Amino acid sequence: MKKIFAGAFTFLFGVSAFALSLTGSWEARVDVLPALELGHISFTIGVTNRELTICTTSVFEGDEGFTEERFGIMGQLGLFSLAGEALIAPGDVVLKSTPYTATGDPVAPPLSPPEVEWKILGPIYRSSYLRLGVAFLGVDFSLKIEHFLEHILEFSFGDFGQSWSTDCPSNSRYLIASRDREIDVPRVVISYYADAAKTTLIRREAVEGPFEVLPDLSDYTLAAKTYLQNIAAARATELGAAAFEIPVPTTSELVFKLWVPYYMRYTFTTYAPPFRAEAVFDDVGTGIQFVEATLSLEEISPCCGIGIGAELSFTKCRGFEYLEIRLQDVLRVCCGLDFDVTLRFTTTHNTISLEFEGLTWKPCVKIYAEPEFIDDYTIGGLNIYGFEICCDLGDCSYAKIVTAFDVFALEDILEEDIFQGDEFQYLEVGVCGEACCGQVYQFKGFIFFQESGSFMGITRVGAELTSSLFRGFTFGFKWDTSPLFSFTWTLSC
Repeated sequence: MKKIFAGAFTFLFGVSAFALSLTGSWEARVDVLPALELGHISFTIGVTNRELTICTTSVFEGDEGFTEERFGIMGQLGLFSLAGEALIAPGDVVLKSTPYTATGDPVAPPLSPPEVEWKILGPIYRSSYLRLGVAFLGVDFSLKIEHFLEHILEFSFGDFGQSWSTDCPSNSRYLIASRDREIDVPRVVISYYADAAKTTLIRREAVEGPFEVLPDLSDYTLAAKTYLQNIAAARATELGAAAFEIPVPTTSELVFKLWVPYYMRYTFTTYAPPFRAEAVFDDVGTGIQFVEATLSLEEISPCCGIGIGAELSFTKCRGFEYLEIRLQDVLRVCCGLDFDVTLRFTTTHNTISLEFEGLTWKPCVKIYAEPEFIDDYTIGGLNIYGFEICCDLGDCSYAKIVTAFDVFALEDILEEDIFQGDEFQYLEVGVCGEACCGQVYQFKGFIFFQESGSFMGITRVGAELTSSLFRGFTFGFKWDTSPLFSFTWTLSC
């Protein structure tokens, strides 16, 4: 009998092995300028059959070296779809670090360490997740289980208040389980003025944090404020500004951070287009508790290109949380306006949010602006931050020129970090076409301008290219005169 089982096992193993195939990829980025270094590299090796793929990925980052090892699985297991991953950190991990020291000076380790640094020693297991899904009668059901060690939880002012007070008993469990806690803002926007009365704005610039806030939320800590003032004073001299303004933190910007040693989250999702229902539970070592549930209507377009969506939310702390109704491109059909309206109803107040990115005319002229409100119900004017003129030259070829009147505001609208120094304008040309093996190459060239101080105002010239050279191999480069030059490749099989 043992021989029969042994023979059957050998046969099944042999058949399975025969059906398996190896997959893999090699991705890399080499920085040539301003210094020659291997900026990023990752190796992925996998084993797959018709239904399941198991893989491992090793990631190396510049001077940091070996930073991640990921183990993943995905595919079908009978009627169920399956996906999972585990993350291992082979070295030390910095969970949070301020850019300034306890005296407000810039960080320069090891002699000048950060005022606040949350760090864990490696190698260490960091996180993992497992997601199971099944479709039945046109409805998708899924369960995602996530597990974290040495994790940062982030909350808003609505969850915690001054000195970490809370009206929700279930939130106190996070405080009990935490190793450490801090309140900060991720960045600060400093305004520079041409006059001491602060009536003529020169520019606004963002300084990346995080920046710690006092427990009563009235201002930044002494070290954070000293750091910001030193940066603002030096930058004001460079700009020729007579005054600058560092805004005090507002409650909407605050991030309440808790470092917990253990955290699990369970997410149940049901999806029947266009409706989605989701329930979230979590555990910080004190037992599983309900967190929130949402019912969503994904954006649909009943007519005229207008999108409609909605979301209803309930939480354990406050019960009914909000009802949000979204209307997208409300006026585009008649006026060419990128104008979205969001109606939000809570237990204490109702709000109407207007998202106005600008006006669009043919062939392609965009004006980036937003309304200026005198009060909650009165629009007093229109703040114009810049404009874009573009021309489509084909399926994915184009030319455009973008001019900013307020660099920071325009970058905020576009959600991109575009300009450097005194730059306010750029010209970009993109070209694409057929490359090897049915793939497409993409080329982009650009020129940045400032008002004065250089030949024709040009500050930077650059280009980017990605193209498939042969099956399974993609090559690309990125170059500009800042100076910067790097090239990338992806080899897969």
